[in-house]
Amino acid sequence: MFRTLYARLAVVLVVVFIAIGLTYAVITTTTVQRYLQELSQHFNRDLSRRIVADRNLVEEGRLNETALKNTFSAYMDINPSIEIYLLDLEGRILSFSADPNRVKRQRVDLAPIKAFLSGEGFPLLGDDPRSHDRRKAFSVTQVPSGDNPQGYLYLVLQGEQYESAEQLVQESYVLRLSAWAVIGSLGFGLFAGLLLFHLLTRRLQRLATIMETFQRSDFTHHQPYAAKSRLAGDEIESLGEAFDGMAERIISQLNELKDQDRLRRELVAQVPTICVHLWPPFTATLRP
Repeated sequence: MFRTLYARLAVVLVVVFIAIGLTYAVITTTTVQRYLQELSQHFNRDLSRRIVADRNLVEEGRLNETALKNTFSAYMDINPSIEIYLLDLEGRILSFSADPNRVKRQRVDLAPIKAFLSGEGFPLLGDDPRSHDRRKAFSVTQVPSGDNPQGYLYLVLQGEQYESAEQLVQESYVLRLSAWAVIGSLGFGLFAGLLLFHLLTRRLQRLATIMETFQRSDFTHHQPYAAKSRLAGDEIESLGEAFDGMAERIISQLNELKDQDRLRRELVAQVPTICVHLWPPFTATLRP
């Protein structure tokens, strides 16, 4: 199956297109996720600070625990895509708005939090308390204030409910149509490449057939390559012309050898007759 040059080139082309498709899918998915994370973090960078101010979480320089619990309850209904956590200065989780059975971490890494507060570029990904290894975009502010910090209000911007909604969107008609458009484009490119390889290799296949026919004829019959392609002068045409010249030379030399062998046989057959005419005693020896 893979003995011909066309078959091998086709396999290589298919593998290359599959690799391109997978690479494109991975790059596109990663880029879109990073873009959405950066967009969400830019859009909600002050969300934690606004929650502290709007929900009156700080009174007389102290954190209002009752208002904090009410905020947890309210935002679980108002905006279920975010998850709110109260951290101490060491990053330990003190309270949260999530289901207690779903929180798997007891503390989060403070390095991304400090980078966020210092104004480093987005996206910045922090620990997701609902996972041992997942990291997500977040918003954070110091509480009760930056002058007298006692902890952090830490908001995960793309919580589990956001991921569930995102999963439903990924199965939408538009994304499926986009995926089929990409697959169709790759399929068309693959078909065009295979057709091009066929056009380029069929002349080689024809030349190989002529060579095999010449060999099976015991080098006595040669069908000239006589290329009909407009690509005269390329390497394949030069190879065909060279083979034509070589085959004609071989046939000519074989014919010369046959003629010489025929002459040798005729000469050997005429030796007795020549001896009779040139040397009579030789005739006597031939008599009984």
